[in-house]
Amino acid sequence: MMLLASCATYHPVALSSSAGLASSLQQLQLGMERDKHPELPEKWRIKKIVLEDGLDENETIALAVLNSPQLKAARTQIAESRAALFAAGLLPDPQGGVSLDFPRSNDPTLKTGENFTLGIDLQQILTRGARRDAAIEQARATWLNVLWQEWQVIGQARMLWRRAIIQQQQLAILQQQLKQAKTTWQGQDDALNKANTTLDQEGLALTPLMDAQAAVIESERQLNTTLHDFNLLLGVDPSVHIALTDPGAALSSLVVAAPLSGEALQHMLAMIGKRRPDLLALQAGYMSQEAKVREQILSQFPSFSIGANSLRDTAGLWTLGPFMNFNLPILNGNRGNVAVARATRGRLAEEYRFQLANARVQASKIAQDQQLAYQEWQALTIHLPHLARTVKRMAHALSIGQIDMLTFTTLRTAYFSQQARVLMLEQALLEQGVALDTLTGTTLSATPAQTNKGMHS
Repeated sequence: MMLLASCATYHPVALSSSAGLASSLQQLQLGMERDKHPELPEKWRIKKIVLEDGLDENETIALAVLNSPQLKAARTQIAESRAALFAAGLLPDPQGGVSLDFPRSNDPTLKTGENFTLGIDLQQILTRGARRDAAIEQARATWLNVLWQEWQVIGQARMLWRRAIIQQQQLAILQQQLKQAKTTWQGQDDALNKANTTLDQEGLALTPLMDAQAAVIESERQLNTTLHDFNLLLGVDPSVHIALTDPGAALSSLVVAAPLSGEALQHMLAMIGKRRPDLLALQAGYMSQEAKVREQILSQFPSFSIGANSLRDTAGLWTLGPFMNFNLPILNGNRGNVAVARATRGRLAEEYRFQLANARVQASKIAQDQQLAYQEWQALTIHLPHLARTVKRMAHALSIGQIDMLTFTTLRTAYFSQQARVLMLEQALLEQGVALDTLTGTTLSATPAQTNKGMHS
């Protein structure tokens, strides 16, 4: 009864068919226990998220960390790895046996023979240390992989927030362009009806209007995609509108900051292997495999179990003595498993080197792209105010008949195109900054090795 009471029991758990999306932002977890997220910078560990004034970037990050369905699914892996670590540390159960020998002779003096054995497998104890070391490193690798997924979700939250802000600004400019194009066309259409202009001049005003209408619809479509991605990231139903706080000059200050270059960039690239969680997870996976190689080498020695044997023979004589069972490693000797474990270790080493090289090249590419985008953005922002003044003067010149409609619409369309180009470059700079932070792990408040305390308990 005591043994049965200590056993686990089975309880079926039905799989829910619900998507589990919140029907409002108020249904999300809005408070963060700061001590549970030491990997986050201080400014991201928000104690309470305020929804009334819209979400700023830091609040968006906190909401994603707390509520992302992707992270909720990923974090279940930690419980699995801890269970595997617990299992690896358990000692083997003793092995017991009972047998009976029934005499087939009619001799009345013969009795039923009884044999009782109790022993334990010593090889399981011998290899327990290596198995536990492998499980510890595998648990650490799992934790780091979950941290990497969290970091990617954080990067996605930052990127979607910045993208939505820029796309809202782009939509506002395009709506302004549409409004001006519509006003110009209506003026030309009225003039045509009064025979004060020609059909070709009216047509030249209509074309920019049609282009502006198409651009507004396309901009709305892109913003709609971003906002739906936003809802999915936070685990909110698509029908819920998420208001964002206008960052004002704060976002512009991120754009005008010069990208990293020179020694600062090289130092950041050199630190990738020490800070990026997925690369540290590969290191932990390699160390786990190292322990598995040691386990397989220990397992090539003869496996044996020892115990005590109590026997009553058919003559009624009781005996008691030790026993030892072992195998002879002559034909197999676990050599196949040793070879497989070593080959796997070699593969993991090469995969780590490739991923480290790939991470450095990717980060370097993004940094270079960011510098090129910054140079183009600087050049455009220097000349854009002059172009705006020119368009204003040309509008006056058009009103008094000094220039034709083709010249004016061409110049104004070019001005709006350059405005859109500036916003596109600002969006690229902001998103590249997030991508670079994510790829290098530079925004981690501490190295992952310092934030996984308690993982082995």
